[in-house]
Amino acid sequence: MPEHTAPRRPDTSTAPGFSRSGTGRRDLLRAGAGVAAAAWLTSCGPARATATASSVRSTSAGPKPSDWTAFQRDLDGLLVRPGDRRYTSAHRLFQPQFDGTRPSGVAYPSHPRDVVTSLAFARRFGVPVAIRAGGHSYAGWSSGTGLVVDVSAMKKVTSGAVASIGAGARLIDVYGTLNGSGRTVPAGSCPTVGVAGLTLGGGVGVTSRAYGLTCDNLTGAEIVTADGRILEVDAEHHSDLFWALRGGGGGNFGVVTELRLRTHAAPDCSYAFLSWPWSKAAAVIRAWQKWAPTASDALWANLHLTGTAGTPRVGVGANYLGGQSGLRDHLDRLVTAVGAQPTSSVVRTRSHLDTMLVMAGCSGWSLAQCHLPGTLPGQNPSGRTTRASYAARSDFYTRALSSAGIKALLAQVERYARIAPRGGSGSIAFDALGGATNRVKPRDTAFVHRDALFLAQYIANWPGSTSAAGIARSRAWLNGLHTAMRPHASGQAYQNYIDPKLTDWKKAYYGANAARLSQVKSAYDPDRLFRFPQAVPNG
Repeated sequence: MPEHTAPRRPDTSTAPGFSRSGTGRRDLLRAGAGVAAAAWLTSCGPARATATASSVRSTSAGPKPSDWTAFQRDLDGLLVRPGDRRYTSAHRLFQPQFDGTRPSGVAYPSHPRDVVTSLAFARRFGVPVAIRAGGHSYAGWSSGTGLVVDVSAMKKVTSGAVASIGAGARLIDVYGTLNGSGRTVPAGSCPTVGVAGLTLGGGVGVTSRAYGLTCDNLTGAEIVTADGRILEVDAEHHSDLFWALRGGGGGNFGVVTELRLRTHAAPDCSYAFLSWPWSKAAAVIRAWQKWAPTASDALWANLHLTGTAGTPRVGVGANYLGGQSGLRDHLDRLVTAVGAQPTSSVVRTRSHLDTMLVMAGCSGWSLAQCHLPGTLPGQNPSGRTTRASYAARSDFYTRALSSAGIKALLAQVERYARIAPRGGSGSIAFDALGGATNRVKPRDTAFVHRDALFLAQYIANWPGSTSAAGIARSRAWLNGLHTAMRPHASGQAYQNYIDPKLTDWKKAYYGANAARLSQVKSAYDPDRLFRFPQAVPNG
């Protein structure tokens, strides 16, 4: 795919502390970036679930070196093994904390037949399988000690009313390619996330209120099942599996190799950053939660509370599919409800791709630079993005926060300042839902969260140099925050923000759809070749 050059960088010079780190929200927060940009950027996470262990019994004591050599010969794609100079890069995930996980091999299939070959090798020798796209699994479950099947080489993007997108395509390349024909898909903001994991777990983004979730726009997929079949699935073919792929989470039902996504016009966007003093935080929360989820579909907004060592910060980011006058009308209503003018505000109108680059934290860079550096599939020699260390948890809120809930939330942000490791940050991001997202019925797709007002992500970031004690304090803060908000949240959690701390995760992720997902799992993976700690159980 040819390199796409980003248009002129949007003017964010008046957004306090705006960062061009190229790593999305999490790195901005870790670096203590200003609330305006931090409020804007959404998650650099998803690509969640992968199969990390297999219950299929081997017919041998395991593969010998000669078996791995034969496996490589059978692949058209690449196989990287320990001892290969590329292994250090190949085995890494997005988070450095998982670098200690060392797979026996990382396969980069060139096409679906390579996936069939990889799964046959795993079944024959009882090698645990992990499926990886962008490697952003919050729990590190896109790796393991066996065979990692990385789909990054299958990255072709073909535009049209329905786009054909290779499962390994990075989100920034999807935006860039579709933009060439004036189209887009509703998706997230992290430039290096793989489109497959994003889609299969839902796909919340800044145009979701207008166009629906990414999974709502999935019209079909190509998938390799555990028994080596290559299936084309859609509403008419293997409709049960198609239903499960729309929100049931990646890594559960097979290796998706291609997605077909409905596209939409990519209009210019008007976006805004607003911030208020911390003394107005309660008023901002009260106003935002009534304003953002009920605004017109063209508007998306988030709320950001950020704690560092010092005074916490509060801000709102907004994106509007249209001109500035429409956006300003919406913002005027928010400011009136807050009862105080923001201390800083930025309003800009730019092209759709420019806006996506702002969200991605790599505004002013070429699309090639919005990748992790390297020469392996999914990387780019010109890449300037960096990996990040963090932990995160989530809640869906189906009712507005009460005064008690707001008080509890603010207390947790203020508490972070007392325990923060040097250079760390603790944050809370509310992403507005409603609109097209909530007009889909909970049973129509596997994504059950259709009555929420907003999605909350709680994030603890720490620099790579942070001590074990500092990391432990950050994690304890995160878990304490999550516990403090339980009485006020719905009990639902976002499956793309996979959370190893959840105990009743089946109910939190899938609700009333869990039983049907288990039936699909039994039909397409009866021997549980694809298994990880929170894999959909067999029915």
